Amino acid sequence: MNVFDLSPAQIRNRLILQARRAALAAEARQRPGACAQGLVGVVSTVPVTRVPVIPRVGVVPGDVVRLAESDYRYADGPLRLRIVRVRLDVSEWYGGRWVWLEGVEIGPDDQGRSFRQALARVAALRPEEDQQGPTDSVTRASP
Repeated sequence: MNVFDLSPAQIRNRLILQARRAALAAEARQRPGACAQGLVGVVSTVPVTRVPVIPRVGVVPGDVVRLAESDYRYADGPLRLRIVRVRLDVSEWYGGRWVWLEGVEIGPDDQGRSFRQALARVAALRPEEDQQGPTDSVTRASP
């Protein structure tokens, strides 16, 4: 059998197979690594799994937070939010830097507007009393 007996698809498949074999052979040559004593060993190819990190947040349900546009994702301006729920269960995959919040958006007239979810930076989460100082009204949730 020569190359003229094969269809274009068969030629392509054989070329792919040759390339895969060459890549596997090259990978096998690169695996042995030198140890500290100069001995040759096989490098372990254990898959690395990411460990979830549960973020530490300083706010609780009932707190009011003020977030700048850069402090939460999918922003459309500054946000004032009365927290109803802190979603630590789905926030563990953001490396402890971001947390999902659920709450009621508060307008400039201090009236609740609509329910809203926000993916907020943990570093930006402080109750409004901490942001404005202790002389202003306390917006911390009562225990």
